[in-house]
Amino acid sequence: MLIPKRGRNPRRWHQALMWGVALIWSQAASAAADWVLRGGTVYSLDASSADYSALAMTGNRITWMGDSDAAAQHIGPDTEVVELAGRVVFPGFIDTHIHSMDTLPLVNGAMLSPYQSAEEVMATLAEHARKHPYQNPVLGSGFLAPAFGVGGPTAAQLDAIVPDRPALIIDEGGHTAWANTLALAAAGIDRDTPDPIPGAHFYKRDEDGVPTGWLVEGAAIAPVSEALKLVSEEALALAAPAFFREMSAVGLTAAFDAGMIETGELGRQLGLKMAESGALPLRMVASLYVNQPEQLTDALLRLSALNRRYQHELFAVTTLKLSLDGTVEARTAVMLEPYILPEGHQAQPLLPNPAMFDAVDAAHAANIDLHLHAIGDGAVRAALDAIERAKDRHPASVTRTAICHIEIVSAPDVARFSELGAVAQTTPTWFYYDDLALEYLGTDRFNQMYPLESILRHGGKVTLGSDYPVSWIGKDALNPMFNIEMAVTRQQAGNPEVPVQPRASERLSVDQAIRAHTVDAAWQLRLEDQIGTLEVGKLADIVVLDRDPYLSDPYALHRVLVDHTFSNGRLVFSRP
Repeated sequence: MLIPKRGRNPRRWHQALMWGVALIWSQAASAAADWVLRGGTVYSLDASSADYSALAMTGNRITWMGDSDAAAQHIGPDTEVVELAGRVVFPGFIDTHIHSMDTLPLVNGAMLSPYQSAEEVMATLAEHARKHPYQNPVLGSGFLAPAFGVGGPTAAQLDAIVPDRPALIIDEGGHTAWANTLALAAAGIDRDTPDPIPGAHFYKRDEDGVPTGWLVEGAAIAPVSEALKLVSEEALALAAPAFFREMSAVGLTAAFDAGMIETGELGRQLGLKMAESGALPLRMVASLYVNQPEQLTDALLRLSALNRRYQHELFAVTTLKLSLDGTVEARTAVMLEPYILPEGHQAQPLLPNPAMFDAVDAAHAANIDLHLHAIGDGAVRAALDAIERAKDRHPASVTRTAICHIEIVSAPDVARFSELGAVAQTTPTWFYYDDLALEYLGTDRFNQMYPLESILRHGGKVTLGSDYPVSWIGKDALNPMFNIEMAVTRQQAGNPEVPVQPRASERLSVDQAIRAHTVDAAWQLRLEDQIGTLEVGKLADIVVLDRDPYLSDPYALHRVLVDHTFSNGRLVFSRP
């Protein structure tokens, strides 16, 4: 690296550095490349919006972009050539909110659906337990707790189908869980066990005060998962290769891990180990997850220590994740006005003020990036208010903040995303017609769900992620093309006959949705100088698609397939 000596003219030094960089890239461009892709359409998505028909990569960088006729000069005896034959090339997709490591303990569990009735959930779990007699504990995820009624599922119901082993089933939102009697006993949870944080993290109880088996929020779930030893170094290492291959197979070359809630330090250690060994097929920016007030006290100190420990180019821990509320279906999303059902219900924030405001302020003072979970319009308002106060106090701060999920946004808050520079992050595979939200919140708030186009129209940034394994559509939720289609249609993928999730005016264009998974996603991760667009000198994170999304039927976007995925110049996936 060139370092200017004391007294050297900074402007001349900068010009000399730029000339040197230009010379290096011109030499690289004229040399034989490691890879050449030619004969298709290369969408740069950069500021020029230029398109090309060929691209060359050397090492982990893009070294040339141009016309296919000129590609031959970059081909040597060892160059690998991909004949695109009319296919299209985009920057690699970026998942801006996923729980990658926390997925690993669940990959062999029962895959449930929020669209299943209570009876269907029970039947699926019974069949899974029968087919996996040695799985101990029995695991599952993806069901909708309200399918079992206002009181949620009970341990007795789960005992009826899994009587011989502990069982723990995570709901579709990841904010509640269902345990059987043996699982509760393993954790020592009974009538005399106090709620971890009354009203926020608690054990649902019957009229006699006995825990029913429905665990609400993380601090209530954690004692059970820890007692059942769901996470181990060996189990994570065994599950990781196949899961990360699945990420590569859908074109993901980068991701933001929004919280290793269950896997914690073991998950971070695995991420770094895979990165150092070359086994991690994408770059990952990770976070420190906080959802309880007492965790705020030393959060920045802990994050600073993690940042020093995890600083690999493919795996780094940089961001403070604060979970402000829960979910609408669990009735733990914080709303500005009470719920309609149950009448008058008000959820408590997981991180109440002023502690949350002070944490956001401290992050801005330290230039630490933030990721704020906010689903209810009350939580979104609190997040924006906290950012506004912090920016007023620290106008020179370079902190970037994403407010994730933004399920319900009050109309006066829509323009504030742009005004405060806050990224609006969400998951369009949730954009089914949400009858439950309509029932719980009423028509007015139902029509304020996911106002993505309005946020963009006011000049804000929108990014998309899967929130996997929190999924309404199973494994397809991992695929960015499903997210892109449902951002465009606000309907079930491939089904124009179902109702549109209001408002139809909040649909995105195909280009807006793609940029939310690439260009703006890179900005959220503070990697816009390295990835997110295809430009000479940038890192070679590239996806080759079998057809052009811009020319596809909107209801067929989910059928666009990934043919090749390049991450950091490495071919990490090719479709057979």
